[in-house]
Amino acid sequence: MKKHTLWVEKYRPTNLDTYLGNEDFVEGVREWIDKNDFPNLLLFGTAGTGKTTAAKLITSNIKCDSLYINCSDENGIDTIREKVKQFASAASFQPVKVVVLDEADFLTINAQAALRNVIETFSLNTRFIFTCNYVERIIEPLQSRLALYRLETPSKPQVLKHVMVILDQESITYTKEGLAKYINSFYPDIRRIINSLQSSVKNNTIVEGNLQKSNPTQQVIEELNKRSKDSFTKIR
Repeated sequence: MKKHTLWVEKYRPTNLDTYLGNEDFVEGVREWIDKNDFPNLLLFGTAGTGKTTAAKLITSNIKCDSLYINCSDENGIDTIREKVKQFASAASFQPVKVVVLDEADFLTINAQAALRNVIETFSLNTRFIFTCNYVERIIEPLQSRLALYRLETPSKPQVLKHVMVILDQESITYTKEGLAKYINSFYPDIRRIINSLQSSVKNNTIVEGNLQKSNPTQQVIEELNKRSKDSFTKIR
């Protein structure tokens, strides 16, 4: 079996003890695992805060059959009718079935509307986990059927400790000062921090010269101040 070479996947938390931050939410997940049941969930927050990881940890730690759908690829009502509803109505030898709708803010309005009835019809043995960056894109009638959890980014010291563990495992030479530059540049997106560090490795050493500017707000302000005819295109 081929092993992951991308650090962000290779070092994705596999249990609650290695999950970063959101301690109160993690304690709730522990109780759900003990009960082998949980409410329908909507996990939201900025990119790279561990929403998908949390959903996968839940499904991997309870006795269930699961269906994973990336809604950026499959976002229409046909997906709900042909995949979600069919999965929820099928017989199962497990005590519960779980549908994970990742990046649910890409779901069409019609698809979201159809999910309201599906969630209620199969509430006896099927649970739903939605993840999204923009909770305002999820219609209110659907939100009212879900328990909402905002997942916050772990603190910078927690992120520093996490990336140090990764670099030590990979036998990469680094300095804490150098890592701090990456964290300060890309925080709160942990995924981007890890990907940027991996792309900056040369001869088993972090090369800080590969660090790229990553403050979009400041870049927009700078372009506006230039009053250049090309500014609109660059900002877009």
